[in-house]
Amino acid sequence: MSDIKVLRKPTAASYIMVGSLVLIWGTTFLLVKFALEEASPTLVAAARILIGGAALLPYAALTGRKIPRGRGRWIGGISIGVFALAIPMSLLAWAQQVVPSGIAGVYMAVIPLLVLPLAHLFSPGETMTPRKLAGFLIGFTGVLVLMGWDALTMIGSTNGLAQLACVGATLSYAVGSIMTRRTPETDPIALSALGFVIGGALILPFAIGAWPQEPLSMQTWAIFLVIGVISTGLAMILRVTIITTVGSVFMSGVGYLVPITALAVGVMFGGEVLAWSDLVACALILSGLAVASHRQAWRRRTP
Repeated sequence: MSDIKVLRKPTAASYIMVGSLVLIWGTTFLLVKFALEEASPTLVAAARILIGGAALLPYAALTGRKIPRGRGRWIGGISIGVFALAIPMSLLAWAQQVVPSGIAGVYMAVIPLLVLPLAHLFSPGETMTPRKLAGFLIGFTGVLVLMGWDALTMIGSTNGLAQLACVGATLSYAVGSIMTRRTPETDPIALSALGFVIGGALILPFAIGAWPQEPLSMQTWAIFLVIGVISTGLAMILRVTIITTVGSVFMSGVGYLVPITALAVGVMFGGEVLAWSDLVACALILSGLAVASHRQAWRRRTP
């Protein structure tokens, strides 16, 4: 999915897709918070993966995608199932029992920052330049501010562990990103579908064990359908479509808007209250991301 292969300029449809993806991902954190009122974190994560896979697999079949073949592609599928689905979605759902939905959304902006040192170590040609290092340090400072002094000094407390779970989820996403970059060229939808099969198989036994004794309400089931079909399955299709038609640089704008949307949605519809430190942390993380990606984005837009 290299930008070198992408010649089309962004159209109105491109902006609509990006706007839709921002709204979908920005509201998912609050929906997860509502689902956790009745369901366990494991069940919420399983619903996203299993229902998302149930939506993506028929799409892959109807559009003629075939199961990826070869050891390298299967390793890529396993990395998606483990590091982009099962682990981070479970950690985030568990953390959101304590962490406000808006703050969980801000943590997602940390993913591309964590990719920088991992890419330096494991991706040939992606060195940690002074600009990238500066952006990483600025963003990491924002993470420390976001975690807060109490969480940092009492790391074994419930709040401290929840904040660490958010960091762990972002690290898992970053590891998954690096591993899929090293996957031999293949259809991204087919590879994602394979990842959903593997992730679903991993989390299904835990979901069965976490099934509640009391029946779930229709509201919770509706949330499961939304975060599974729309927030996970459809969002994956939109993400791949955006990258393959107008490029990853255009797609990177989503990373700036999702945290802001998650914060706004949490305040307006979730009754969450933001501290000034949360806003400072969000500004630092997004600034670090902008500093780290500025030069790379300019180069990729230049013929």
